[in-house]
Amino acid sequence: MRIPLKDLKRAVAEQAGLAGRFVDNVYQCGPRTFLLKLKPETLLIDLEPNRARVVVTDAPPDVPPKPPVFGTILRSALRGGRVVRIALLGEDRILGIDVDCGGPRRLVVEAFARHGNLLLLDADGTVERVLDGDAARHRGNPVGARYTLPKPPKIPEETSLLAADLPDTPFAANHALDRLAKTESEATEEKAVEAAGEKVLERLRKTISAVEREIGDLPDPAALRKQGELLLAHYGELRQGMKAFQGLVLDPRHTPQESVDRVFEAARKAERARPALQKRLEELRGLLSRAEAGEAPPEAALSRKGQPDEPRRPYKVFASADGRRILVGKGGRDNDETTLKVAGPNDLFLHTRGCPGAHVIVPLDRGEEVPEQTLLDAATLALHYSKMRTAAAGEISYTPRRHVTKPKGAKPGLVQISHEKVLRLRREPDRLARLLMTAE
Repeated sequence: MRIPLKDLKRAVAEQAGLAGRFVDNVYQCGPRTFLLKLKPETLLIDLEPNRARVVVTDAPPDVPPKPPVFGTILRSALRGGRVVRIALLGEDRILGIDVDCGGPRRLVVEAFARHGNLLLLDADGTVERVLDGDAARHRGNPVGARYTLPKPPKIPEETSLLAADLPDTPFAANHALDRLAKTESEATEEKAVEAAGEKVLERLRKTISAVEREIGDLPDPAALRKQGELLLAHYGELRQGMKAFQGLVLDPRHTPQESVDRVFEAARKAERARPALQKRLEELRGLLSRAEAGEAPPEAALSRKGQPDEPRRPYKVFASADGRRILVGKGGRDNDETTLKVAGPNDLFLHTRGCPGAHVIVPLDRGEEVPEQTLLDAATLALHYSKMRTAAAGEISYTPRRHVTKPKGAKPGLVQISHEKVLRLRREPDRLARLLMTAE
């Protein structure tokens, strides 16, 4: 709300009666809102855009426990001083509040509808402090300069907001303008809240539609798993460079192992995504129902940001038929880190015998025996992630991790083992397919 200049003149004329009052205290209630306590009256200086006003108020805003810096400066400069005069300066919305603080000081209030400002002048009229430095420089009144009135704009004809027959009470025009500004501000805030609510509803509806489309676009995990099983059944026939195999599209850049792993990875993601998305959809529909009833949903509930990414691990994690974790190193240096830094001395170490491949670790407690199915599952993974992955059978060495050492100067991934046992393993595509579906 823009207060007409004629109404501001009326209010300032009433404020002339404040001359002789002492400044009991100065408060900064907000970034651009100030109070001068002139007992028993309170002078409100509000420079917020579209509600700028200087009025005597009977309903001052709350005072914060700790004032901002500019409020502290004003308090130090003006508290205890005596108001000499309050008057308009020139023909614009600029007020001068002259205070005798053992020497003359002037508080200039530029109560413009936009970009209002507050300037503290010394006895010579030099600018000492400003609330908005950019606005002061733009108008030619930076700190250190003698204050000069900005060139007044051409003010159009304005209709008074005040009734012609105000009550015959002290500061009637001031109180009336204060109430009008507060009513306008509350109405504006209500509209902003309503608009924000509509935006939330629109955002929720769009998010629900997006999640529904995402669910509809999910591939069938069972079909993907069958594709992976088909590739495993014909693993020995796959070659890098193939673009297709029995109707399945392959990336010619990938090795057979990478092609199989990617198919099972897609199956896992589709299988795990559906329940997660269904849960998200139910949550969003619940939020929409509550939002339509007027309850504001928390911002965190509207966001799809998940937990921060975990640090990179040097191994893949699989689950055995017994529910045990099986760690599979990702490569040379990752194998070393998995075996020599991650694994404990009681864990079981597995590796294809006499052939390069991944280090496989089964975490075990002291004195614990590895379950048979977990041993077979771990051996299956050791065979799959080795150079013998296409063989129908292979030998897998295994031993407690404490019997694994790294020769000095050995290349990444090369270790020595002792007290080994050897398991003769036949390749089982069904077992491998089940394991690949459990990868984390």
